[in-house]
Amino acid sequence: MAIAYPYDGVLYLAPTRRCTLACTFCPKQHGRWTVAGNDLRWDLEPSADELFDAAQALEPARFRQVAFVGLGEPTLRLAVVLEVGRRLRAAGHQVRLVTDGLACLREGRDVTGELASAFDEVHVSLNAPDGETYAELCPNQYGAAAHAAACDFIRTAKQHVPVVATVVAAPGLDLPACRQLAESLGVPLRERPWFDPRLGEPHESSA
Repeated sequence: MAIAYPYDGVLYLAPTRRCTLACTFCPKQHGRWTVAGNDLRWDLEPSADELFDAAQALEPARFRQVAFVGLGEPTLRLAVVLEVGRRLRAAGHQVRLVTDGLACLREGRDVTGELASAFDEVHVSLNAPDGETYAELCPNQYGAAAHAAACDFIRTAKQHVPVVATVVAAPGLDLPACRQLAESLGVPLRERPWFDPRLGEPHESSA
C-alpha cells in the first residue's frame, strides 16, 4: 500500500484517505482504492517524517513536481502537509497542493497565508459552476455553501500563491459555465478527464 507513488512525471504524496467530500466521481465511493496501480487503502496515517522519507526514497529530483493529493483531502492534515511541503521546497523541489478549498471553512480561520511557504502552486477542485450542482456532485456536510467557500478560498489564496481551479469533466457538467466562473475568480481552469469510478481509474490523472 502506497503513501508515495509516481505517475506521469509527478511524485504524488497521499497524507490521508479521509475527505471532506464524497464526490460521486471518486473511485473510493465505489469501493475502489487504486490510483495508477497503487493501493491507497492503508489505515494508519503517515507522520510527517514518514511522508518525507517516502518521497526521498523515490528520489523527488527525478520528477518535475511533488504533489499532495491521493484519495483524500490533504488539508485535513494541514500541519503535516505544511511541514513536509516546506522541507521539500527547502530541498529545491517544486511542490503542489491539490485541495477542495474548504480548509478555511473547516478550520474556522484563514489558512491561505500559510500556503506560500510550503507550496509553489495550489490546485483547487472547483468541480461545478454553482452551489447546487456542486452539492450534487460532491456531497458534503456544508451543502451548497461549500462551493461559495471554495470560491472564497481561491480569491484569497491567489494573493499568496499561484492558484489553478480544476473540474472533473463529469457527464452533463456545464464546462463553459465553469470556465466563466474561473475567469471571474481570476484563475486558469484545468479540465480533468472523467473516468467511470466503478473501474477504479485515477481521479488525479496527470499534472
